[in-house]
Amino acid sequence: MRRRLSSGMTLVELLVAMAVLGIILTVAYSAMVSSLRVQTDQEAITTSQAKLRRVVEVITQDLRSAVFGSITNQPFASNDRQISFALIAGGAGYQVLPHDSGNNNSFRTANNVQIIATVANAAELNLEGRQAMMVNANRRAVIVNVGNVTRRGGPGSVEWNVVHPGCANTIDYTPNTLLFRIDSLGLRYDAATRTLWQRRGATEVPLAFDISDFRLEYVYQDPAGITELRTTPHLSPTGQPVRQFTRPDGVVLQLVRLQVTISAAAPSQGRVIERSFTGQVELHGGHQSFGVDEVVPCN
Repeated sequence: MRRRLSSGMTLVELLVAMAVLGIILTVAYSAMVSSLRVQTDQEAITTSQAKLRRVVEVITQDLRSAVFGSITNQPFASNDRQISFALIAGGAGYQVLPHDSGNNNSFRTANNVQIIATVANAAELNLEGRQAMMVNANRRAVIVNVGNVTRRGGPGSVEWNVVHPGCANTIDYTPNTLLFRIDSLGLRYDAATRTLWQRRGATEVPLAFDISDFRLEYVYQDPAGITELRTTPHLSPTGQPVRQFTRPDGVVLQLVRLQVTISAAAPSQGRVIERSFTGQVELHGGHQSFGVDEVVPCN
């Protein structure tokens, strides 16, 4: 008769049981490690996606506030890696008066404009030392740096003289020309430092770090609804971005939206997971009767 252990199991049976237990533990360990890896990857992806979504939301919110949906070349030339636009900095547009001479050429070359504003003093306008955008009914605009503002006429006058030295009005005067207090806002991507920068006026601050890629695309649309996707906006003969562009065949294209794609790499388990997030913003212009096709540089 074969000898048995006190437990009633033979030595062979014990070795077989231990082998089976080892296999089970190995499978369980592999499954647990795999599960932890998937969980870690998912956490890295979720964190990365949330970060990218927040950055895109900030950018698209600013773009929705662009003055009449205008894209500019100040402070950065707009292309696939950077973009500039103007934000209204408060207050409604002030009515601009024609030049005293009534001569449009005189208005274009002048370094000042007269506006109507029902305020008690110049400080309430908050224009001095700020940027302003003048927009005419021909859908052209110019950005100027305001020097000083003085009242025209007596103490009760609602007319104000706005001086912007070193920069002419440049655009024609038309009825319904308006002046807005604005901030020029620029976004640019620095691939060397993997940083997305935001510039408002003379101040530039980082908007996001550890960005592996940042791309802008400009979506134009023709009257038939056919879209054209571009990495740079169409330009005017003066080299400025335009919202409306006429092709050689006479078809007019309208810049209807911008597409923003941002990417980031998230480390996980010794690997790098690349994630991207894309957002679009419609450029409605925000005004029923006004729009800006081109922001021209002042002369």
